[in-house]
Amino acid sequence: MSGLFDHGDDGWPDVSADLPADALAEVAAGAEEADRTGRPALRSLNLLRSLNWPGLAVPEKFLGGGADLLRCCALQRALGAADPALAVAVNMHLFSVGLMVEHWRRRGDTSWLLMEAIATQNRFLASAFAEPNLGGSTTRSTMRAESVAGGWRVSGRKRPCSLAGEADLICLQVQTATTPSQVLVALLPSTAPGLSVVRDWDALGMRGSASDTLVLDECFIPKELVFYQAPAGSEEDDVFAAGVIWFALTATSCYLGLARSAVRHAGGLLHRLRIAHLGQSRAQLPSYQATLGDPVADLLSLEAACADVARRMDSGAAPERLVATALAVKQQAVRVVPALVETLAEACGGASYARSLPLERLWRDAQAIRFHPPTPAATRQYLARRALGLPGFLDLDEAAPGLLTRDDEKGKDHAAS
Repeated sequence: MSGLFDHGDDGWPDVSADLPADALAEVAAGAEEADRTGRPALRSLNLLRSLNWPGLAVPEKFLGGGADLLRCCALQRALGAADPALAVAVNMHLFSVGLMVEHWRRRGDTSWLLMEAIATQNRFLASAFAEPNLGGSTTRSTMRAESVAGGWRVSGRKRPCSLAGEADLICLQVQTATTPSQVLVALLPSTAPGLSVVRDWDALGMRGSASDTLVLDECFIPKELVFYQAPAGSEEDDVFAAGVIWFALTATSCYLGLARSAVRHAGGLLHRLRIAHLGQSRAQLPSYQATLGDPVADLLSLEAACADVARRMDSGAAPERLVATALAVKQQAVRVVPALVETLAEACGGASYARSLPLERLWRDAQAIRFHPPTPAATRQYLARRALGLPGFLDLDEAAPGLLTRDDEKGKDHAAS
């Protein structure tokens, strides 16, 4: 069964030059300890740094690797197969760099200086977008930045923030206290005054992602380190759309790698486990084969869709027209990947429940796919409203648009009378 996923001609670019097989094997060897201790595999992070991984998505003209979205997805798929928690952790770096690239392509400002520094100095980013009580929104922040001389000052907490304590730089999203309010995205050194980390990450899965809490206490954000601004809550922005696509597809790719790893480990186990009275291994029995066929088909379809959307983005498609499709890919992954790992575990029986085997860890890691923004609830609402011809946004909205409009009209009539 695992042979289906071993051949190279599967529509994805070969990334062995960026992530050699021996490097991936070393990363995989550190995954178990990272899960057990709940801390990131620092040796694996240093290995990625030695391979110039932090600058892979930076354009070549700024001394980076020039990796496009499809290649970045392929890199994350390979890394996710070796250590899913590490892949998810560094995916926030990849997304942030991708956002900078898309911003620079469309605005042509001095943000290239930040990208060049990342590539030439091999700097890792932690992406501080998530917050408590934000509901998975990608266009807002609960943290209000006050305008001061030379920039902004802000306090609050960002959680979870992968690699908050290990990264060199923090990609930070906050919201101004002005009216109308603006969302700011800035790049700060992790040693900036007012920044600290609380080591509180202790979760069921993705334990090695080091998704700790970043604390901002009167932290100053210089205006020259802000590389993106947009109206709070606004999604009518090509850079925002491109950023959503980058995150949706690269995050999905991490879990595609996890799923491939689960298939490989379960396949080996099913060939070893025998049903004594039938005299055959589980892998040889039609009943087990039939159980796994549909989940594998779902995985192959998901892989093809993810690669196709990334390829369309790289070919110059308008990101605003691809957002719904990219989110649909991520939404399918929320269903497909945990279901596949669950089916594999059930087929392997009690052996899959043992901590001595990787399948148990992969099952726990797979559950985390449900919590990445835009969250499944917001995505379902967005896709349904778009399909019905209604205004669709990635902020959760509990008001029916038609009823809301009717209430507004009633209010105007009442005021006029």
